Parts: sequence; structure tokens; C-alpha cells
Amino acid sequence: MAPTTKSTGKNIEAETALQAVVLADSFNERFRPITLDMPRCLLPLCNTPLIEYTLECLAVAGVQEVYILCRAHSEKIKNYISTSKWNRSHSPFKIIPIVTPEARSIGDVLRELDAKQLISSDFILISGDVVSNIHLDKILDAHRTRKNIDKNLIMTMVVKEASPFHRTRSLGESSIFVLDGKTQECVHYESAELYPHKRNMIMDMEVFEKHSNVQIRNDFVDCQIDICSIEVLALFTENFDYQDIRKDFVYGILTSDLLGKTIYCHIVKDAYAARVRDLQTYDAISKDVLSRWTYPIVPDSNLQEGDSYEYMRGQIYKEQNVSLSRSCVLGEKVIIGSGTEIAENVKITNSVIGRRVNIGPNVKIDGAYIWDNVTINANCSISRSILANNVVLEENVIVNKGCLLSYNVIIGPKITLPSYTKLTRHKQNLDYDDYDTKDKEDKEINQLLHAQNIKLVKDNQKDDSYDIKLIGENGKGHIWNDETSDVEDDDEAKNIKVTTLAYDLSNLSFTDDESTASVISEGSSDEESDSDEPSNLEIFSKEVAQTVERAFSEGHTIEIASLELNTLRMASNTSFRDTRIVVIPSILNQINTDKLLASTKDVLTRWGPLIGKLVHSKDDQTDALFTLQKYCAKTDINSKIFAPSLRTLYEIDVIEEDAILEWYYDERSKGGVGKPEIYSKIHDVIAPFVKWLEEAEEENSEEDDE
Repeated sequence: MAPTTKSTGKNIEAETALQAVVLADSFNERFRPITLDMPRCLLPLCNTPLIEYTLECLAVAGVQEVYILCRAHSEKIKNYISTSKWNRSHSPFKIIPIVTPEARSIGDVLRELDAKQLISSDFILISGDVVSNIHLDKILDAHRTRKNIDKNLIMTMVVKEASPFHRTRSLGESSIFVLDGKTQECVHYESAELYPHKRNMIMDMEVFEKHSNVQIRNDFVDCQIDICSIEVLALFTENFDYQDIRKDFVYGILTSDLLGKTIYCHIVKDAYAARVRDLQTYDAISKDVLSRWTYPIVPDSNLQEGDSYEYMRGQIYKEQNVSLSRSCVLGEKVIIGSGTEIAENVKITNSVIGRRVNIGPNVKIDGAYIWDNVTINANCSISRSILANNVVLEENVIVNKGCLLSYNVIIGPKITLPSYTKLTRHKQNLDYDDYDTKDKEDKEINQLLHAQNIKLVKDNQKDDSYDIKLIGENGKGHIWNDETSDVEDDDEAKNIKVTTLAYDLSNLSFTDDESTASVISEGSSDEESDSDEPSNLEIFSKEVAQTVERAFSEGHTIEIASLELNTLRMASNTSFRDTRIVVIPSILNQINTDKLLASTKDVLTRWGPLIGKLVHSKDDQTDALFTLQKYCAKTDINSKIFAPSLRTLYEIDVIEEDAILEWYYDERSKGGVGKPEIYSKIHDVIAPFVKWLEEAEEENSEEDDE
């Protein structure tokens, strides 16, 4: 018997070559001035170009044809692809670059793709800066199954479940997805930037009439991976108002009364996926790769031809042909590329060191990204900054947090760069017409920069306009201003600010001339002081609480929970104490006060070692006891938790007797002025246990004397 028409159609779709479209241009300026020289998709993340992570994900999914849509630096992208492993005979797919020099948005490039009529069936649409270990083939199967049920389905958006303050979510931009709880159909979408805080949204009541189970979700990381039908391209062509995929296209489709198309979400829980949207997420995702959350997409998988990374204890990755002095110290989460030489008394922690980097003696590097061919001379210090290829730091240079030194910049000697300084060899605010070049690539870039009055400077061109006071007598480089002050929307300027590298939200000060920060903090009205803007520490605390709750619900091991907390702590640049302040109450909240003694012993025997991972000295242990006392002093019921908690923590060797005695004899533990009477009750109830400790210590001393 011949197969039915439905089966034949399904087989034909399955046999069609699986196609993917990679968006190599972000159409924003979040990585400037670095992207004046190199497209974002070729910037290194843990010494591997970003696009490699995207292409690896597509290869695993069984993609056979990849179209790379590029605008700026298209020649660099084409040259990279032509010399990469993806252009070899054994490549799993064929790559076709498509240059769209006139495009000014993602909508423009998709309209140009539609005009070429290259896409023949459902395809994967993905950004060229996505890092993921998701198996897209399973998501494709789920999409096709939904499509057989819902003929109006045109797109499935891949989202990852994560807390609203997850480190891989961009602080400046987020999304609200309204879903049918049963089918995961997306019935409404809105963007939700950090500023202004969204307190309400407008939805058609018909949504609730059609869908009995509606979920409003703000706990997704938008992976920027979509499974699309060919109708998506046609709809972009029909509507020139569609510029952004989410804010324009998805929102427009879901609010249209005429189109009748549907969009679904595929929720991922047990895999990793995130997009490098800005410098903040670049930092977070780099830390995740080093911490192996992206496994098997990790450095020692050696994604590129010629890679030779080996994994070492402490999450250290080192290539062959690396020269390390005996006195150098490598902390956790460090990767070092081949050809790098590191001199005496160098300390490197939480950092990426590229290939052929030369680091002189007495250098400190913490939380920094040092790309290829960088030279760092003696007595330099670099904190949470990016140094692009061929940067040179002369002796005694201090690079404070958040700095961005673009290609070929030279600093020093004896210079301290202020935090968040951006430097480039290109001049800003110069007449474009003064620069004449015959280089095809430079012409292309200059066309893009013409409206912004940016001038490219060749390495062999002399430039006498450097600010010697800023960059030093041997320095070469110009200050780069993001010009957020020119942004008409003040909230948009804030959203740009918070996505910079190592930016602390508490540093934001966008006040009117008549209202300074000091006035607000000291003499403002209640309405003014009741700010909705979360501080960096508040965001961190919420994320820690979410992490611990997830560990409880999913039964994580202590090692896994500790690893995630430490990754979060380092990504947020906070202390162990900040982490303990949240973790200890979260653990104590698990105690069932109806069965207080048994529950306390069970909970702390299971989770007390996690507190142990956060204390590293007697002072830490004493501080942890004050945190425990503060929690127990909240209510009379909580106060009964203190004594059994202290005893259990002592028995499992989290708190030692010296710390207990120091806490007990500290006047602060006894209460006093400004503290409730319950503090002294907690202190007194532990007196018999303290007496027992002291007597046991005396007996041990007498035995030792004998």
C-alpha cells in the first residue's frame, strides 16, 4: 500500500537538507571600540572565537547548510571561515557567507535573505555569539511535532529556565514571556529592561478566554536560538517595521488580529545556553566555560585545529609550550594559551591569558581577559579588564576594573588608568572625509562609521594628539566615549551603563542638577528614598538565594552547590561573607520547628558542610555564628534553633571551639544597646555547652602536661 499524503510530506521534510542562518552582526555598539577592528563573532571567549561555539552547536545538531549573514568586517569573517576547519572536506556542513553591506538591522538582513530564495524549509536561526551545549536535534523534532498539530506555527523560541537575576542574563535587557501552561505556546511577549522598572503590562483579555492555564514568566534566559518556518522570512519582507526579532517581530505577530500565526517556547532545564550580548555577559559566560558548566564545550575539548589545552586541578587550563617561572602563582579558573611566558612573582586568578603573551615580573592579574600577543612589563596590575591583541603595558601600569584597551594600544610607563576607561587607536569625532584609503575592508568600515564621525588610524600613521597625561609618555591611544549622554532616553543610557564590564549598579547616578546623590541619601523624602533600583549586592543576594533553593529542590551535592556559589561570587566580585549572610538563613529555613531537634540535626548534617565551604579561618567561623544568632533572634521559635544548630556545626567540624569561645565572650553576642533582649537569652542558653568545652579543654591540657 502506498504511504498516505501526510506521511509522504513528513518524510520529504525530514529528508530536506537541514539549514541554519547565523547572524554575525549584532547591530549594536556594546563592544566598541573593540568591534571597530574585529566583528563580535570573531572576538575570543576563553581563547576561542565566539562563532566557533555557535558552529559547534550546529554541527552537533546535524545541520548541512549554514548561511552566515554578515555586514561589518565581512572580509574578516569570510577569510576566517575559508581557513578554518569548517572549510575542510570533512566539515559536516557547507558554509555560505552572505554580505549585506546596506543592512541596518536584523530585519534588513532577513529581508535580503528572503530575496535570495535560499531557504527551502524550516531552519535554525541563531546569533553568532551563542555558547550552548543544547542538542538542537531534539528541539527540532519537538518543533515538527507541534507543527503537525498546529498548522499556524511559524517559530519555536529556545529559552533556558533561570532566575531573573541569573548571571548570564543581561542586566540591561530582559524579557517577559506569557505562555499557555499546557502547550508552551507563547501568547504574549514584552521586553523588560532594567530601567524603567516595568510595573504593569497590557494584554488582550481574549488570551485568558482561549487559554485556561496562563503563565507569566520572567525566569528565562533568551538563548537567541529559534526554529523558524520559511514564512518568517516572508513576514519580515511584508512588514518593514520589523527590525528586531523579539521587540518587533514576535511582539507584532502575537498582537496581530489578522495574521493568525502562533509562536511557541521550548524550555530547556538541563543544558547550557547563553548569548554574549554585552561585556557583562561576556564576563559571566567566560567564567561558566572555565567552571565547566558548558561541558563538553570546554577548553580541553580543543574545538579549534591546533588547540592543545590540558585540564589541571583548580580549573586551570594550559596549552603546550607555555613557560611558567617557579615563583608564579596560578589561582582557580585560569586559562593560558601557547607561546606565553610568565616571569617571577606573577599572580594570576580568574583570568584568561591568550597566546604569545609576555608577562614580566611582579605582575598581578585578577578577573582580566588578556588576548593574543599582549606584552605586560614589570610591576603592573590589571583588574577585571580586557586587553585586546597587541596591547603593550610599560612598567608600573595599573589598569583598574572595567577598562577596555582595544587593539595595539600602548600604555605607560607609570600610569594608573581610572576604572571603566576605554582606549583605542582610532580617533573619535574627526572628519571622515579626511581619511582616504584604498583598502576594501577599511572603506567598508568607514562607510559604517561615516555618520558617527569616527576615523580609522593606520598603525604606520603618526599621531601627535595622544593625551600623554592619561596614557604615558610612550603611550599610543585615544579615549573612547560611549556618549550615553547623547542618548535621548535617560533610561536607555542607564541600561547601556549596567552592561559594561565589572560595572557596579551602586555606581549609577543619574540625577537632576538640583538633586545630587548626597542630597538624596541624607535629606530626601520617603518617596525619593524608596528606590526600586536594586543594588549590585541585592541582585547578588537574590541570585544566591535562588541557587541555594535550587540545590535543595534538586538534591545537589555539596561540591556542586559550592561550585555554583563560588562561580556566582566571583562573577559578582563579592565576598565569602556576603555569600554566608544569605546561605546560612536559607539553610536554617529548611528546619521543621515542629520536630526541632531531629530536623535541625538532619538539615545541618546534610547542608552544614556547605557553610564549611564558605569559612576559611577562625574569624570567618565567628562571623558565621553572629549571622546564625541574628537569624535566631528574629522570633522566639527561631531562638530555640540556635543551641542545637551550634552543637551540630561543632560536631561536623564546621565551627571549632576557639571560634565558639571567641563569639561567646564578645560583648556583641550578649545583646546590649539597640538589640532585642532575645540576644542575651540566646547567649545564656549556650552557657552550659561553653562550660563543657572549657572543661574538656582543661582536661586535655592536664593530660598533655602529664
